[in-house]
Parts: sequence; C-alpha cells; structure tokens
Amino acid sequence: MREITLKESDVSRLREYQLGDIICTEGKIYYYRKDSHNSTSTLLKRLYNTDSERVERKINTIREVQDSELVTYPELVFPTDYVVIQGIKSGFTIEEVEDCQNLSLFLNNRLVPREDKIKVLIKIGQLLRKVQAQSQEFYFGDLQAYNFLVDSQQRLYAIDLDSSATVSDVALESKYVACDSKTYDISKYGVTKEGRCLPSQNTDIYCYNTLVLNYLAGKPLHRLSFDEFYNYLAYLEECGMPQEFVNIYRHHYTNKNNSSVVDYLSILPTDYGRINYNVYNALQHRR
Repeated sequence: MREITLKESDVSRLREYQLGDIICTEGKIYYYRKDSHNSTSTLLKRLYNTDSERVERKINTIREVQDSELVTYPELVFPTDYVVIQGIKSGFTIEEVEDCQNLSLFLNNRLVPREDKIKVLIKIGQLLRKVQAQSQEFYFGDLQAYNFLVDSQQRLYAIDLDSSATVSDVALESKYVACDSKTYDISKYGVTKEGRCLPSQNTDIYCYNTLVLNYLAGKPLHRLSFDEFYNYLAYLEECGMPQEFVNIYRHHYTNKNNSSVVDYLSILPTDYGRINYNVYNALQHRR
C-alpha cells in the first residue's frame, strides 16, 4: 500500500463523486484520477474522522490482507493506497465500480423481481461463508446493505472495507448492533457501552441474517423489543417458514454460535410476501 501525498489545494480541485440517495457517514468521496486505458476512475475517500490511531488501524487492516487469498476475490473492493493531506493521514483511494447501484436501492426497487433480490442475498451469504473459510482472519464488522453494490449483471461488490478488521480485540462500529439493544448483554458480540462490538464470525453472521430478515419483513427488525421480535418469529412459523430458519433468529440473543440462513433462502414459501411486517401488524390488530 503506497502513500499518496496531497495538499489541501489539490483536494479542492477534485470533483465530488455523487452518491445519489446514499449518505456516506464516514467521509466525502471524490474523483481522483481517470484511467487513460479504460473508462474506470480511481476515487478518493476523505475521512471526516482523522484520529491517527483510528486511521492507522484501517491502514494496517488493508496491509494485512494484501498478501492473502482475499485480494483475489473479485467481490471484495479493497482500497489501493492511503492518502496524506497536509501531513495528516486522511483517507484512501479505491477503484470505481462502474454500472452499479447500492444494495439498499436494489432491494427497494419495485422493478427488480423478488427472485433476483433473493439471489443477490444468497450471494452475500455465500461470500461471507467463503471469507470465513479462508485462512486470513478477516471480519466485515459493519456488514449491511449500504456497504454492497450490485451491477447490471447482478454481480456483487463489498465496499467500505477500510472499516473491516483482521483482529478480534478492537471494537468496531456496526449499524445493526448499535441499533439493537437486544445484543448488548450477549457476550458473543462483545458490545461496549458506546454500542460498538468486537468483530467476530458471530457478529458478521448476525449482521447478514439481520440484513436478510429486514428485507423480507420490509422493516428494520433489529430495532424491535424482545417481545415484539419473538412474537414476530412465532408468526413466521404460522406462515410456513422453515423451523430451522426461524430457530436461527431465536439463537441471535443467546450465546449459542450463530448460523447463517443462506441455505434456506432458496426454499422460502412462494407466498413469503405474507411475512411483511405490515401484514403481520395488520393481522395482530384484527385479533
């Protein structure tokens, strides 16, 4: 990983990369350089938080994976170089992924068939399983819809990997954990009082499973209370969801190791639209 040194005036001349309806909470993204041999661009991600210890951890994470099998996975889009602006380590360069949209927009797009959305969710589960099976210790940490892209051929790309980890003893920000107080007293997640969690296979699987269920339910279920969540799980059984699928979510809030729901996505009931949380909620009010 090389160091790129820039002045503030250099950055001020860069054109901002438009994210549309997506908000990048970590920093601003700019077009940095155009490849003369093809149409792709190198982007520059300038971090808002340039605390030296935090940025150094990100750099070390990327360095750790550079000689590993992970860099051969086309789905993983790692930063290429780190950027120093006015003497401060401030961000990274990354190759642009063309002709793509954010996974959150893809899942909410009514023009995309449900079957295609399920196929992409299966690809994420398969990618997670492949990453967890290789020898380099690696954790996504914040595995969530905003950190994936889908191109026009429905190929999958994981981005924002400077927020991942190759060690399990440094607490990371994780959207689903931070918003789910039900995880706070579960030791397998190692949640701090700030709502950060220790990276682990359990945490990554929890985040993947949560991403899947949130899509199926059409609601951020990680924000529900214990009672609301378990009542909804009971409803899933009434709808004919596989018992093993439902039990995986029941184990989220125990210290039993998490299992992925990826193997059950291809055998969901054909009328799984019934498990939408709004349908469930309307039925509860009729009872």
